[in-house]
Amino acid sequence: MLEFFASAYFLGILLMAGGCILFLVTFFPSWYGGHLRRFWLTRLTYKDDKDQQSFVRFMWILAWLLSVIGSLVVAYNHPNVQHSFGSVLIQMLYYIVVIWLIAKAIMACFICVQHVIQAIIRIKEWIFNDKPLFRKHQKI
Repeated sequence: MLEFFASAYFLGILLMAGGCILFLVTFFPSWYGGHLRRFWLTRLTYKDDKDQQSFVRFMWILAWLLSVIGSLVVAYNHPNVQHSFGSVLIQMLYYIVVIWLIAKAIMACFICVQHVIQAIIRIKEWIFNDKPLFRKHQKI
């Protein structure tokens, strides 16, 4: 059992987990950092904050590097994958897509929880403080 933790396969899994975490580091500023909110695409340009822009771009590159290296190590050391170029490449692409989708699913859960909390607060304000439930939209 302890041999698994010392294997290259486990190292690849750790690298893929690090890539997933770093994808989350880039997804949060992309969603909460400005007026243009994009869920499926990451915002890498911040006109007014160059420090945040360089941080997000560095984390984006590092996330891709960790994901590619980790998926390569896992795909090559997986016992059920043949060691041909095509099968390792297909397995690598599969792992990268899975890493990206897991990070997006975690981000979606955070967004949903935030909207539920905001709805509960708005309903509480409507019941106890007699504020309107739906705000009127103002034209800009």
